[in-house]
Amino acid sequence: MIRQILKDHFHGFMEMHGHHLPAGLHSSITETVNKAIRCGSRDMGYARYECKGCTKGTPEPVFICFTCKSRFCHGCGKKYTDE
Repeated sequence: MIRQILKDHFHGFMEMHGHHLPAGLHSSITETVNKAIRCGSRDMGYARYECKGCTKGTPEPVFICFTCKSRFCHGCGKKYTDE
């Protein structure tokens, strides 16, 4: 849900308020939000696991998507808090 809010509204927010930020901070915030939006998707990369020894037909590979590991990200930030 938070990811969708960022996807839908972050660009408009930066258009309205981004000019108040220093240039370096503007790009850093944009990069961090984009990483949070892509977190847990194949865009961030993934590991593919499959059983080569199974005798029950062709097993479906399992894809484990990498996370952004950012404290800003809703899922990754919770992990930091819990630890």
